Amino acid sequence: MIDSLGHYKILDRIGSGAMGDLYRARDTRVGRTVALRVVAPSIAGDAARLDRFLADARASAAASHPNIAAIYEVADEGGVPYLACEFVQGQKLKGLVSGRALNPRRAIDLTIQIADALADADASGVAHGHLAADTVIVNAKGNAKLLDVGMAAWTSAGAGTQAGDHQADIAALGLVLHEMLTGKTPKPGTSPSDIDAHLPRELDAIVKKTQPGSLGERYEASATLAAELRAVAAILDGRTNAAKEIARVPSKKGARRREAAVWLTAIAMTAILAWLVWTASRM
Repeated sequence: MIDSLGHYKILDRIGSGAMGDLYRARDTRVGRTVALRVVAPSIAGDAARLDRFLADARASAAASHPNIAAIYEVADEGGVPYLACEFVQGQKLKGLVSGRALNPRRAIDLTIQIADALADADASGVAHGHLAADTVIVNAKGNAKLLDVGMAAWTSAGAGTQAGDHQADIAALGLVLHEMLTGKTPKPGTSPSDIDAHLPRELDAIVKKTQPGSLGERYEASATLAAELRAVAAILDGRTNAAKEIARVPSKKGARRREAAVWLTAIAMTAILAWLVWTASRM
């Protein structure tokens, strides 16, 4: 394993993929931990492919959002091209779900974060291209972080092939939301409430509008998806608050029972007091 690359001190190797080996490293200039991607020889050894790779990486670096794992630097050291990226600690969303449905409100929050990130990337002219539950990490603070934004064309064995566009990202996010709500891989034509009848029906319509075939209704922008999810979140929060208020209001029967208990207690205390006075008068 290499010890250093440029001003980065290599700490350990954390993975490998079609883009190349991935290391945890220390940026000695600013004192932060980074994920250092050393570009694979299959890409670095082909001048045309390397040019395309570096161009994609620089375009992706322009997508700056709290829910996107940032690319800090695209550089070359002694003929070794590499990317210095944000090091994200946490759990992949795929593992977090792992057959278990998330709380609907939690699923909505994570989907809003991802949709906001996609909207920001789209404004920068970048699509994720391969969005799925295993390309999202939930960090220690519980926030979503998108990995490999704009680099999906380089993450498979056929690195350099065409990746999906922003519309494909929206469709993929709908499937991710379905999976978070139900804990199951979506099947064509199945709504979340078909699997769990307790889920809010408002989410069925949102998931449907992310998918191809919803002509005239399909989301054209992830920002619109995020806005509608925020509206549903407000509705759910309102229902929860209303339920709490109802729980606080005593029923008439309950009020009568409490009133009767107060009178019985008062009568009992009066009787005890009278007995004590009578006892004391005989001493």
